Formats: sequence, structure tokens, C-alpha cells
Amino acid sequence: MNLLFEIVIQQGFLLDLIGVLGLGLVAFAAVRLAQRMPGRSATLMTWGALSLIAGRVGILVLMQIVNPFNQDQFDPTLLALFKNANLVLLTGGLGAIVWGFWSHERQLSGEESTA
Repeated sequence: MNLLFEIVIQQGFLLDLIGVLGLGLVAFAAVRLAQRMPGRSATLMTWGALSLIAGRVGILVLMQIVNPFNQDQFDPTLLALFKNANLVLLTGGLGAIVWGFWSHERQLSGEESTA
């Protein structure tokens, strides 16, 4: 089988690349919003997008470094910690982006936050 086909299609490199580029565009849009309208909502969206990028890149690095052949060379506690840290980054980033969008919508509609 063709090596390029295996790397791009079967191992999902192209989809991973498109996903990270999409997250980069979300981060870029959030930074632009933070420059135009300073406030809590833009800051939350920026940190959320950067957290999503860090979590996704961490998962990609983990998939490249740890495979079934060398998995026993790493400490299981550190592997579990690294896997869970990436999931926390992804979950927290998504939550921050959603909260930022919600807060931005409230800011545009004129509602004041009491929290």
C-alpha cells in the first residue's frame, strides 16, 4: 500500500490537520474580538480556543509518542495524568467558548451580568 495514503487517510493526519487549523481560526477570531470589544466574553473565548488547541495538540503528540509497542516503557500514572490533562483542556476550552459566546450575546443585547 502507498505510504502517503496510509499517513494521510488511514491515520487521520489530514483530518487532524484540518481540525487544528479550524481551532486556530476560532482562536484568531476570538483574539480579534478581544481587540475590538474588550471584556470578559472575548477573553473567555480566547482562553477557551487556546485551551482547545493545546488539548488537541497534546492528544496528537500522545498518539505519536505512545503506541502499543512502547507503552510499557512509560509510567502508567504519568500516562493517565497526561491523557486526562488533555481531556480537561478540551472540556474546559469548549465550556469557556460557550460561556464566552453566551456572555457576548448578553453584552450585545444590553443585559447586565450580576454575577
